[in-house]
Amino acid sequence: MIRDCVTRWTEFWFSPSPVATLRNVRRGLCFLAVIYFVSALADVETWFARGAPASSSNLATFFRTAELTSDARWMISPLFIWDALAGDSALGESTLVYRLYLLVGVALALFVAVGDRLADWKVPAKLSAIGESNWPSVLLWVWFVGWANRIVLLAGTVEPLLSLSLAAVAIAPVGRVRSDRESPRPVSWRTTLAHRLLSVQVTLIALVTTATLFASPVWWNGTGAYALVAPAQDRLLTVTGTFFETPIIYELLTALIVCVLPVGIFLAWKPATGKLGIAMVVAWCGIVGLLSANLLYAATLAILATTIGTKESYRTPAGAIGAKTLNDGSTDN
Repeated sequence: MIRDCVTRWTEFWFSPSPVATLRNVRRGLCFLAVIYFVSALADVETWFARGAPASSSNLATFFRTAELTSDARWMISPLFIWDALAGDSALGESTLVYRLYLLVGVALALFVAVGDRLADWKVPAKLSAIGESNWPSVLLWVWFVGWANRIVLLAGTVEPLLSLSLAAVAIAPVGRVRSDRESPRPVSWRTTLAHRLLSVQVTLIALVTTATLFASPVWWNGTGAYALVAPAQDRLLTVTGTFFETPIIYELLTALIVCVLPVGIFLAWKPATGKLGIAMVVAWCGIVGLLSANLLYAATLAILATTIGTKESYRTPAGAIGAKTLNDGSTDN
C-alpha cells in the first residue's frame, strides 16, 4: 500500500508529459506580464523619481526609522543596487532608468511568449536556440521579482501570484512549435512538475480565499458582492442607482461568489467534470475581477485554473530514454 502511494505520488509530480502542455499557459502569463510592465510606466514619475514617496532614498530612511533594515535586506532588486551605485548622480533614482527597466521587461516577456516559434520565423539559429531554452523564462522571472521587490510598499495581490507562476513556468522546458504534426512530440518530467505546481498553487489559493470569505461577516449577511464595488478608487463598474442595488441581486451574487469557487475547484480535479469545473473557476475570476477591479490578479488566477486536472502523461520506461529524461529534463518519445 505504501509502495502504491509512493508510486502514485511520484507519477503525479514527475511522470513525463508533452512539453507543449504549458505552451498556452506560458504565453498567457507572458501577456499579463507585458500588461503589468506597461501599466507601471505611468507611475514611475509619481512614485520613484528622486524625492518621490517611494524613491530609494526615502525608502531607506523609512526602513532605518522603523528598524526594519534587517528585513529589508532580503528585498533584492537591480534597481536598488543601481540607485546605491549611482548615488547622487543624474542616473541615480532616474525615471529614465526605471522606464528602461520596464521596457526591458516588456521585451523579455514578448520574447519568452514567442520563443518556441522563432525557428519557423527564419531567425538566426543562435537566437532561435536561446528562445527554445529556459534562460529567457528564468531571466523574466528574476526581472519581474526585481521590480516587485522594488515597489514593495506599493505591491498588491498580483505580484506574489504572478511571480510564483512565472517561477513555475520557468522550470518547464520550452521546446519549439513543430510544423510537422507527424514528428514525435518531446516529453519531459519538468513539464509535469511545473504543471502540478501551478495547479496545486491555484487550488491552495482557492481554499484560502474560500476560508477568508467564510471568515468575513459581509459574506454571511449577503452584502459581500456589494462590498467589492464599494471603494470609489479604481472602480470599474458604477452600480449606484442600478438594479445591482436590489437586495436580491447582490445577495444572490454574494452566494454565487462564495459557492462557485470551491465547487469549481472540486469539479475541476474530477476527470468527468474537469471542463465544467474550470469554466466555473474562470467565470468566478471574471466576475470578481470586474467587481473588485483586480483584473490582472483575476486573469492570472483564471490562467492557472486551466492547469487543474489530470493531463496527458507518459510513463517513460527505464533505460536509455528514461536516463535521458532524467538528465536533461526532456526527450522525444
